[in-house]
Amino acid sequence: MEKIKKCMANNKPSLIAFTLLAVITAIFTYSLVTIQSQIGVYYWDIFLYLNNALKMAGMGVGDTLYLSPFLPFITSLFFRADFIYESTLFAISGVFYFLGTLGLYLLLKMRFNEWESLVGALSFATFTVVVIWAVSGALDVPAISLSIWALYFTLLAVKRDSKFFYIAFPVAMLAFLTRYTSGLILIPMLLVIYINRPQGPDLKKAIKGIVLGILIYLPFMFYFKRQVGNLFPFLQQFSGSASGAVSSANPGYSLDTLYYFKHIPEYISSQAISGYQNMLWPSYSLPTILAYVLIGILMVGILIYLFKIFKKLFEEFKTLKNGNIKNGNESINVFGKLNNLKTFYFRLAAVIISVIILVGTYSQVSYAVSEVIMVVMSISIYLLLKDLDLKYLDLDILFLTWFLAFLIMHSAHPVKVDRYFITMAPPLAYGIALGINQISSLIKYKFKGINATSALISVLLVFSIIFSTVTYIDAIPHSDPQVESEQAAAQWLMDYDPYYKNKTIAADRGPAFSWYLKKYVFTRIPLKVTHEVFTQLMAEIDPEYYLYVQSQTPLNLEGYHVLKKVDNVLIYQKD
Repeated sequence: MEKIKKCMANNKPSLIAFTLLAVITAIFTYSLVTIQSQIGVYYWDIFLYLNNALKMAGMGVGDTLYLSPFLPFITSLFFRADFIYESTLFAISGVFYFLGTLGLYLLLKMRFNEWESLVGALSFATFTVVVIWAVSGALDVPAISLSIWALYFTLLAVKRDSKFFYIAFPVAMLAFLTRYTSGLILIPMLLVIYINRPQGPDLKKAIKGIVLGILIYLPFMFYFKRQVGNLFPFLQQFSGSASGAVSSANPGYSLDTLYYFKHIPEYISSQAISGYQNMLWPSYSLPTILAYVLIGILMVGILIYLFKIFKKLFEEFKTLKNGNIKNGNESINVFGKLNNLKTFYFRLAAVIISVIILVGTYSQVSYAVSEVIMVVMSISIYLLLKDLDLKYLDLDILFLTWFLAFLIMHSAHPVKVDRYFITMAPPLAYGIALGINQISSLIKYKFKGINATSALISVLLVFSIIFSTVTYIDAIPHSDPQVESEQAAAQWLMDYDPYYKNKTIAADRGPAFSWYLKKYVFTRIPLKVTHEVFTQLMAEIDPEYYLYVQSQTPLNLEGYHVLKKVDNVLIYQKD
């Protein structure tokens, strides 16, 4: 008990900051879950997860069981307990959002003080792109939250106790099973392990951790085999992603490789716009002043930090140059200590060449090739800088590779969706914390003998971030016309035909009506195929009812008449 009291006394500022962050995030989480429960579900993919959860609970109709299974699996446990509501998924997502924010604080605290870490974690939690998707039921925030904890446990393993490997790799596997692309988090994880070089028993624990991670996958592997006949269904998705095989008809189709860079201000903080569906795309809006303030802090901090690194590098160069004159040339030492000029030139050249190749081939080759080049570049940077007394070089490289790994993949992919940027949000938050840290190292305002610049900047930013976020959350609509129409149409059909579950039903938004009707509804989208093909697809299943979310294009459905129009949903019945 005394040890606990002593620990709390020694870490009082950090506990205050952590508690403050927990309270703020809990309030935001509750507000967002409440609002989302009133809105319901609009996004197509989220209906897939709900339907898969029903299927896993033994009561449903999901047919996309090859998708990332972990979030639907967790949801299915609550469905089995009779909590069969959309809000169940929202609440689960909210827990991940809350824990991910706290995890990022702990991760940042390994490099920054409590106030810088508070701003960094709070920035992540309140980025517009995170807020609007946080509890929506999408996979992005739960996956990034698990990724944060996986990296935190990895750092604990290499810096404090290697037993944390037993947690790090299983959590990384859960992140992967939550969203397959989260597998890229292995790049910064393995680089951190490489940099810190665990030896002997520690390395054995890392290997055991990897084995535990694989064991986590086994029950899902057998589930995949039973349900979809494939032990590794994600491989097909990865191969399609790497090749960029996507139709231009996809609503997110874009070949602009700078798409995510261009919209970073909006992702950080954007103005609220009309309509829930529009708010899901922050890139449709305009950035706030706060966005530019945070970007300014980030960029100034990076410039200051780079200046310090280059200064140390130049001093090292001068030292090596003088040593070379005295001792003569020595052989190149690729991986060891930077102890002669030849080695310095070799490593510097490796960094420059790898950067040029990465930039020069960006979007010109498969993203998988770019990822390999990026790893080579990161290792080259580490080898060049590792002897410069940079205390947090491993953390810097961790967040750099984290950002680049996901930026490369998502930028290379033809489908650009704003929510994909969530994978890059924690490194951006790290950059903001770094900015405060570096600015306060130059501008030193003394208060009672302590540099209070960091605390002052942090407090101002915390108030600004809270005000901006409260304003944004308050502007989120509490309903969506399309969601209400679909719910009302489904309810009308259930009331009209009590035996609807024995009938074949199709819709242009099949997953949505599958969820509302708790019955499998075929998806038939008339606008994606020719009229002849659509007619053939309809004839194959011969549905009794067809539900069509009305668009600008009228639908000529042969052999069917309009039974009912519910808001903007037309319910057709076979003649």
